[in-house]
Amino acid sequence: MVRDTNKIKRLEFCQKIIEMNDDFGNVIFTDESSVEIERATMIRFHKQGEMYKPAPKPKHPLKVHVWGGISKHRPTELVVFEGIMDAVLYCKILETSLLPFIRNTLPAHRFQQDNDPKHTSWYAKQFYTDNNINWWETPPESPDLNPIELLWHELKWYIRKHIKPKMKEELVTGIHEFWTTRVTKEKCQRYINHVRTKVVPRVVELQGQATGM
Repeated sequence: MVRDTNKIKRLEFCQKIIEMNDDFGNVIFTDESSVEIERATMIRFHKQGEMYKPAPKPKHPLKVHVWGGISKHRPTELVVFEGIMDAVLYCKILETSLLPFIRNTLPAHRFQQDNDPKHTSWYAKQFYTDNNINWWETPPESPDLNPIELLWHELKWYIRKHIKPKMKEELVTGIHEFWTTRVTKEKCQRYINHVRTKVVPRVVELQGQATGM
């Protein structure tokens, strides 16, 4: 669900994109996500007539977090980390992974991120100013407007289907394998164009409501 005030922001944002014929050519779409080891199989069996018992979930599942970005030119470096990310850690990741990408690939850039408090903190904003990061503010409650969300979905499918890790090292190796072999320039362009040509018009059609796309 999208709150009414944010529906208006989403609608105006997408209308502007269409009016300007923005092709997202210089946008770096970034985000964080969590990837964990699945302890249970997708399919479980039980005797006829018995009550179905769902597979127990571990209290503390083994997982890692990832940060990355995509553009129409290529993806950024992927960062795998553990623990809770705060504004300081976030800016350290941007310093080591985003700034070199901007310097070497997209000096005239727009930097996209969601509205997580650590992204919008005074510490982070000062970092953007000090490092000439052109933060392109997007509407709240809008994961459907960030194409990297589609990539995270594919990453988790890849880990579950192909890697099937049992240890953290296998999980991390599988994540890097996916990023270096599957995240091509063409795939980045396809996901970004999907948002531009499919999601943005759909947001306008729905008057700012969530698209589910």
